[in-house]
Parts: sequence; C-alpha cells; structure tokens
Amino acid sequence: FATEMVAGIRSLSRPINHAMNSERSRLSGSTIELVNALLAGLGPSFEPLVSLFMPTLLGLCGRTNKVFTSRAKACILVVIENTQLPSILPYLADSLTQKSAFLRLVAAEGVLACLNCFNPPDIEKDTRARLIEDVIKLTARDASSDVRRVGKLIFEAYKALLPDRVE
Repeated sequence: FATEMVAGIRSLSRPINHAMNSERSRLSGSTIELVNALLAGLGPSFEPLVSLFMPTLLGLCGRTNKVFTSRAKACILVVIENTQLPSILPYLADSLTQKSAFLRLVAAEGVLACLNCFNPPDIEKDTRARLIEDVIKLTARDASSDVRRVGKLIFEAYKALLPDRVE
C-alpha cells in the first residue's frame, strides 16, 4: 500500500509544491495540512518524498509572512517526529547558511528535534556526526541570538548522545 501511495504522491508532487508556494494562504495552508496527513499515514515510508517536499517547506520558512512561516515550521517538525529519517539533516544544515534569520532558527530547531527523537545509532555514523558538528559551529557564530541559543541546546544534546566525540 505504501509504495503505491508514494508513487501517487510523487506524480502529484509538482502541483502540491506549487500549491504550498501559493501566495493564497488558504490554499497553502490546506496543502501543508495535506502533507501533514500524508506524514501521519506514511511515517518512515515518506523517505522517497523528503527530497520533493523539504526544500519547499524550508523555502516557506524564509518568507516574511508569519502565517506561512509558522505553518511550514510546524510541518517540518512533524516531518522529523513522524518519519525519524536521518536524510532530513542535510536539508536542515544547508538552510543554516541562508539569509533569513527565521529560516536559520527553524533549521537549528529542526536539528535539535532530530537529536532528541532519532535513534542514537542513526546519528553515530561518521558523516552525520560531522554534519551535526558543522551545524554546531555554524550556530555558534550566527548573527541571531536565538539561533545561537538553540545551537547551545544542540551542543548539549550532542554531548549527551555522543560523549566520546566531544573534544
């Protein structure tokens, strides 16, 4: 069932992304709710769709309209909690270099949520641990105090999960 569902959603991903990016808040909100419902139903089977929807959701967090950004942030956190897929981390890490302070904050909070809900063996892999170390470095010298505050929380969570990697 999940494979047919993923194939159907994949074929509809372009119109779904266009609707999420719409300037009409009702259309965008309904589409984000649709993605939330898909996440709840698919769980970890959502992995093939992460590359289709995460960039759009993160892009919405870079907007100036609070309605769009708060919906997108909530959806990103639902993606992290329901799927628990480590493949989300690179998207969040890339967003930490963007101009929007709110996008950087959402990305940092997303990484923190990943550390809090993923299985430790998923994070212990060398490439992911390095990625999180890079995130800690980026957040430590961010211009926004909120991002730096979340960066400290990321470091504390990282220290608790991987004490042998902390120097």
